[in-house]
Amino acid sequence: MTYLLKVRKSTSKLQAQSIVVLGLYFIFCTRCVPAETEHVINCSAQNYPTTPCAFPSDTKTVDLSHNSMETILRQDFLGVRGLRKLYLQFNKISAVDPEAFQDNLELEYLDISNNRLHDISTLPFRSLPALNHLDITNNIDTDIILGPQFSSLQNLQTVKLGNPQISSLRENSFRELEGLPLKEFHLITGDFSEYEHSLKSLHGLEKITLEVNMWQNLELLKSLFEDIKNATKTLKIMSLDLVKSGKFVSLFSALERSQVESLALQNISMTDNNIANLLNASIKSEIEELSFDNILVDTIGNWRAQIEPFEQTHLRRFFIKNIYNPNFYKFYSLEYMVNLFRPLIKVSIVNAGLFYVPCIISDSLEVLESFNVTSNLIQEYSLFPGCHRPLPSLRSLVVDHNKFVDLPKLGLMTSHMKQLMNLSAEYNSLVFHSSTTCHWTESLKRLNLKGNFLLSNVFDCLPASLEVLDLSINNITVVSNIEKMRNLKEIYLSGNSIFTLAELSPLPALRILHADGNKITQVNLGMLKAFNLSELKFSNNPFECYCDIQDVSKYFENTMTSIIGWPENYQCQVPLSLKGTSFSSVSLSLAQCNPGIIAGITVVCIAILVALCILLCIKYNVPWYLRTLWLWVRAKKSTDIDLVERNLEYHAFLSYSEHDSTWVKTNLLKQLEESDPPYHVCIHERDFKPGKPIITNIIECISKSYKTIFVLSNNFVSSEWCHYEFFFAHHQVFDEKKDSLILLLLEPIPTNSIPDRFCKLRKLMNKNTYLEWPHDETRQSMFWKRLKAVLNQEIKAPSQQGSTGK
Repeated sequence: MTYLLKVRKSTSKLQAQSIVVLGLYFIFCTRCVPAETEHVINCSAQNYPTTPCAFPSDTKTVDLSHNSMETILRQDFLGVRGLRKLYLQFNKISAVDPEAFQDNLELEYLDISNNRLHDISTLPFRSLPALNHLDITNNIDTDIILGPQFSSLQNLQTVKLGNPQISSLRENSFRELEGLPLKEFHLITGDFSEYEHSLKSLHGLEKITLEVNMWQNLELLKSLFEDIKNATKTLKIMSLDLVKSGKFVSLFSALERSQVESLALQNISMTDNNIANLLNASIKSEIEELSFDNILVDTIGNWRAQIEPFEQTHLRRFFIKNIYNPNFYKFYSLEYMVNLFRPLIKVSIVNAGLFYVPCIISDSLEVLESFNVTSNLIQEYSLFPGCHRPLPSLRSLVVDHNKFVDLPKLGLMTSHMKQLMNLSAEYNSLVFHSSTTCHWTESLKRLNLKGNFLLSNVFDCLPASLEVLDLSINNITVVSNIEKMRNLKEIYLSGNSIFTLAELSPLPALRILHADGNKITQVNLGMLKAFNLSELKFSNNPFECYCDIQDVSKYFENTMTSIIGWPENYQCQVPLSLKGTSFSSVSLSLAQCNPGIIAGITVVCIAILVALCILLCIKYNVPWYLRTLWLWVRAKKSTDIDLVERNLEYHAFLSYSEHDSTWVKTNLLKQLEESDPPYHVCIHERDFKPGKPIITNIIECISKSYKTIFVLSNNFVSSEWCHYEFFFAHHQVFDEKKDSLILLLLEPIPTNSIPDRFCKLRKLMNKNTYLEWPHDETRQSMFWKRLKAVLNQEIKAPSQQGSTGK
């Protein structure tokens, strides 16, 4: 009673602690919830419950293994009604609340192994109707008695029980398992001293595993074998020391005439007689598969027990892995057992110190389809040392981690195998010299040469029939001569020094491409789009991230191809400003990525601007103005007249069209020069100096005149020389900063009829007052008075006059 009260107090205390812990979860333990999914909670090895971990109601899987749990309380998984998998192994659990799994009706998988449970018979499994996998091994109970709650597990298919301290198996130990749909039964025991045929009730299982840890009382173990030999077709025996027993027991004879078809031995110590006993049992039984894993063999092959004839053996698959034999160099030849090997279709000898296969054995394996000799000491001359036609039916040969050095010899030794489809020789020391010719069987489809010393010339040695090729971790720099492999579906080139994969273009059947860890700087997007890849791995290359990398990133984001390692393992190496940046984070501007387009746009804009300028210049006579300005500047530089300090010789310079000369001479000139006093007027016909350029004469005459009179008419605006005179006169106005222009309108001029080059004239007529010649004679006298008033100025007598034509 006192113990129960202590337990209840401890339980109440733990309940209070759990509530506090759960309340603080979201403050202190966000790392317990994985970011990738809300349905899986992994809090393994995080010092739970000291470090809290919460389970949302939609959680499907909870991993609390390798923590410090001592008790399972109801509130631990309260409300997680959809929980299906629960991992609680490697804690310190010693007590389970009777209602701990009350809300977990959908729980299918429960692992509570490697804890401190004392009595598994009281575990509360009645509330777990969906449970199909249960592991309660390696707790601290010393006896196995399953309580009545086990019988309620009507969906239980796999159960794992026991620990190395189990010393007895009682008659009712497994009674509660009767009637359950068990498929797999795993039992761990110690060197038990009492066995009451408790396993006799088992039948119809797919697999039984016995981890018995025995070296004494082997007769009891033999009795146990007798009880289960017809309960399953697959039997695995673990942790059995037949060497330490110190005596010979025909243990495996119990398996004779059994229904066991597959027998596996793991962590077993054996002697010559044990092996002979086992071989006899396999010959006399239905055993088709025999496997050894992690076996200590103290034997030299000298069987003292009589070996039965091999003609009736059912053995078809023979597996050996991790065999240690300190006397292997003394081992007898087993050629007399050749008949045992003849019916084998699958043989695997891994890490067994194998260095030689006799021809009598390899030639006898006429129906062998799969041969695996990984991690041994085999070389070319020791696998098939001059044999006639070894392994003619072989379909798969694995010689990984051996001592092969010559690739052509490896191909030649398998060239007669007309059914060989798979050859794996990874992690040897294979090389290929170009001077050697390679011969392969035409049936070869899969070739694995990973981890050798092959160079780029290896492609010259490969068969054209390949569908899968693995050349990872070699010394290849260039992929060449691969177009012959038209049926190649998968190629693995990881861990080489390849710069480009352009040669892969003519491979229409390619579906999987791995080229990570090379020296590829650019992704050929056109090549990738040409393929119909289902899987691509290009990560960990020194990529150059220029403008096209954004297209690559977009392709990787949107393609249906599975991009392995995207995006975290696809990073820029060049330029330095982007080193270590993921493709998906690179953002380059339009100007950075398209300098040609930008330059083209700039050129086009400049061309358009130039064209517009030209059009505007043409429209507004800019070339004429420039030419005229140049003539003006040149003329002013060449003239003898000081334009700053000069004497005015004329009242006016007359600018008129040749077509208006009659009016000018009979009216304007007569009125001015015959006036009293007369006005000195300059006209080009008589006053221009002979021998001088017209432009120079125009500039000099305008400069020596107080006023410039423009006789405006339709003829005037059509005259080129009138335009020059107007231009120079207008510039003279700006030079002297005074108004010296007189506009005399001889006839009406429509504004829209004035040419563009007379734009200044148009502006002056719009802004300034001009004298308009009246056709009414009564008004003409007023016109002359107004004109003379403007010209009323005393000047010196005119200089020598000349004449020219316009």
